[in-house]
Amino acid sequence: MRIVTGTLRGRRIASGRLGNLRLTSSRLKESIFAVLGADLQGAHFLDLCAGSGQIGLEALSRGAHVVFNEPDRRRYSMLRSILREWKVGAQMHDNRAEMLIPRLHEEGRSFDTIYVDPPYHIRHGGEPLSLALLGKLSAMPLLREEGLILTQHQKELELPEEIGALRRLQARDYGNTRLSIYVSS
Repeated sequence: MRIVTGTLRGRRIASGRLGNLRLTSSRLKESIFAVLGADLQGAHFLDLCAGSGQIGLEALSRGAHVVFNEPDRRRYSMLRSILREWKVGAQMHDNRAEMLIPRLHEEGRSFDTIYVDPPYHIRHGGEPLSLALLGKLSAMPLLREEGLILTQHQKELELPEEIGALRRLQARDYGNTRLSIYVSS
């Protein structure tokens, strides 16, 4: 995996260190940043389920202030070592996403972009984790006015047009993956 543009352009994330992690395809990553733009200078970006950190690292390279969250200790440590090795700063959390949202809300945090890409097989409260996280983000808003929530999920999972105060702008398919983009309604 390689950072495409910005101050970290050309740097690689060694995917062999990630184990069985599902990686975001280059085509999907290009689409995400076509929506967000090449210059994210000063934007606040939350990578809620960071995994390899590839999306958050790309946002960081483009000038965003990034908050990473990865509950898996091994992946968290790997991401922390990448940030140290590349000499870039970002805030990191190692909480389950559904636990971090209320904490960030209580702290009064807000973001221009929230990227949600949990493991597809995990459920919370009987529903797919991506749907549960959208529900929490609607109930405890962390999204700034005119901000976007980008949710990567299985194509077979049909997320709702509206969930609380969030409205889906569009959904795009990339192989077996769908990217659903939400705004505050």
